[in-house]
Amino acid sequence: MRQRTPKAPSRYFRTQSMNQHQIDLVLGILLVIPLLAVIFGVVGVPFTKAVYTSFTNKRIGMGETFVGLQNYIEIFRDGLFWIGIKNSFIYAFDSVVLKLVFGFCLALVLNEKLPLRNLWRAIILIPWAVPNLVATLTWRWMYSDTNGIINALLLKAGIIDYPIPWLASTSTAMFAVIVINVWKGIPFFTFSLLGGLQGIDAQLYEAAAIDGANWWQQIRHVVIPSLSGIIIISSLLSTIWTFNDFQTIYIATGGGPAHATTIIPTLTYERAFWNLEIGKGIAISTAAAPLFIGLIMLATRYFLRRDE
Repeated sequence: MRQRTPKAPSRYFRTQSMNQHQIDLVLGILLVIPLLAVIFGVVGVPFTKAVYTSFTNKRIGMGETFVGLQNYIEIFRDGLFWIGIKNSFIYAFDSVVLKLVFGFCLALVLNEKLPLRNLWRAIILIPWAVPNLVATLTWRWMYSDTNGIINALLLKAGIIDYPIPWLASTSTAMFAVIVINVWKGIPFFTFSLLGGLQGIDAQLYEAAAIDGANWWQQIRHVVIPSLSGIIIISSLLSTIWTFNDFQTIYIATGGGPAHATTIIPTLTYERAFWNLEIGKGIAISTAAAPLFIGLIMLATRYFLRRDE
């Protein structure tokens, strides 16, 4: 008996399918429009206004005149701008690397079966939960060369002979503020990586052990490749946050001493609100925007390649 060949969908059903697809497309666009309008109103309009202001000579309490690229030419010729760029990279790179290393080590420890493991996890979360203002003021007191606990312990242990002005010396100020940022940011890396560790299949460890892999080889060939996506995105987010960390630097050192800890956010604040040069201050922050765009593009390119 000869089997019948299935008939192709009639024009009516094809038309109905196309119409349904168009309806879904229009419905999707209509549902997204309110969200896009809110994003444009909250982010797009202020950003556009800020970019325009960076091309003017706007000062607080005065009108503005369009000056083109004059602000950008002046800040690129200003040596302090390049000091801010250099310090921003040092502050962000060193902080993120240390947070990643310590966070990874803590995540490995907390992933093991420890006594009171949940309590230790809660304790490690405390630095992330403490407000940045409170944390920075506490560290500033601890760094004090007159009544700070750090100098007191070092003097009592005989490590130093006289108090160190941690935040008042150009040789130690950057290190001191990096420590504050690392202390605050370790929990973010710890719990991000801990979540990834708990998602790794135990059979991967068993297979690696059968092949003769020791602890370090399991970390290198099983754990790190499995956490590569989390490491990249966590490092990217932390780099952006650290690069824009105005509060810690401003409260601890104010960008000093002698601009040793001046970064782009503090320099922007100084130009805009100390010198009252709003246009030039915004130009400084706008000039640093391509750095973040580049980081986001690199991360996006990495994930697109990974998904191919």
